[in-house]
Amino acid sequence: MPMTTKQQVFKTLYKAANSAENEAAGFVSGQELAAQCNVSRTAVWKAVNSLIKEGIQIQAVTNKGYRLANADDVISIEQLNSFLPENSKITFEVHSVIDSTNSECKRQCTQAEFLRFGDGLLSPEGEKLHEHVIVAESQTAGRGRMGRKFYSPAQNGIYLSMIYIPRQNIIQPAKMTATAAVAVCHAIKKVYGIDAKIKWVNDVFANGKKICGILTEGIANFETGEIQAAIVGIGINICETGKGFPQEISGIAGSLFGEKSVKTKRCELAAQTSIELARLYEIQEKDMNSAESRAIMQEYRDLTFLIGKTMEISPVINGQQKFMAKAVDITDDAALVVEKEDGTLINLQSGEVSLSSGKFI
Repeated sequence: MPMTTKQQVFKTLYKAANSAENEAAGFVSGQELAAQCNVSRTAVWKAVNSLIKEGIQIQAVTNKGYRLANADDVISIEQLNSFLPENSKITFEVHSVIDSTNSECKRQCTQAEFLRFGDGLLSPEGEKLHEHVIVAESQTAGRGRMGRKFYSPAQNGIYLSMIYIPRQNIIQPAKMTATAAVAVCHAIKKVYGIDAKIKWVNDVFANGKKICGILTEGIANFETGEIQAAIVGIGINICETGKGFPQEISGIAGSLFGEKSVKTKRCELAAQTSIELARLYEIQEKDMNSAESRAIMQEYRDLTFLIGKTMEISPVINGQQKFMAKAVDITDDAALVVEKEDGTLINLQSGEVSLSSGKFI
C-alpha cells in the first residue's frame, strides 16, 4: 500500500530531525516537502495540520519551514505506518493505556468466529488479524513468562504484541519465541547501532542487564485441538526515569540508554521490530528446512551468551530439585542442551525450567 501524504511528510520531517546536529537545525521548507512528496504545498499544509491534531508537535517558522519537535513523545498509527515498506501486511492499533497488549490480542482473536478455513486459507477475520500489532504507551498488567509482571511505564519503552496466523500449522512455540528474540536484536541494531545479546529463551540483554522480555501465547481451536494463532508480546526498555526500576527487579532489569537524554525513536523501534518479526516468521512458515530458516536459529545460537556458562537451573514442574549445569548447545527446536556435573546431557524446554538472570558463572 502506497504511503499517504501525511506519512510521507512525517517520514521526511523525522529523518531531518534525527539527522540534525542541534535543535536549531532540522527544518524542512514547505517547497522541499512538496517536491519530495510530489504534492502541492497546500497538501503539505493539510498533512502538517493533521499530524498536529494527532498530538505531534511541529514547529512552523517563516523562511525556515517545518520541524518535528516531539517525535519520541507520541506513538501514532501514522508515524508507525510511515516506517513500513509499501508491500507490508502489518497493521497497527495504538492505545495510550491498556491492561496488556497480549490480553487485547487474545480478546480480538477469541471474538472472531473463524481465523482459518484450512487448506492454506484464512477467514476474513483471520486476514484482518494476521500480522496485526497492538502497541501501548503503557500497560497496567503487563505479563512475562511464569506469570511474572512486566514493568511498563509510559514513554520509557515500547510494549507491543503481534498476532500471527499461519496458513498451515503453527511454527513451534519455542522457536517462535527464539525467532522473536533475533528480530528484536535486528531492530535494535538497525535503529540504534547497538549489539544486543540473548539469554535463552526469551530475554534480550544489553549493558549487562535485561532490556527486553518476550511472551509467546497461542489461540487454540477447541474442536480440533489445533493452535490456530500465535500472539507474540514484546517489551523493550529504552530509557529510565529518575526513580529507576522497582526494587524487586532493579538488580536484573536495565535499559538501552539508562537515564541518558536521548532521542528514543520509539515509533521507529516499534515499527522495525514488527517488520523484522513478520519477515522472519514468513521465512520459517514458507519452509522450516530452508537455508534461510536454518540461518535464523544459527543466529540465535550466535547471539546467545549462555553457551559455555554454568548456571543454576530451577525446574518448575514435578517438584524437582535445583541443579547446576553447563550450557553446551541449543537445538534447532530451541531447546537448551546442558551438561550436568556427572556428565549427563539434558535437553531443556522453555516451559520446564527457570534460569536466574543474575547467576551465570
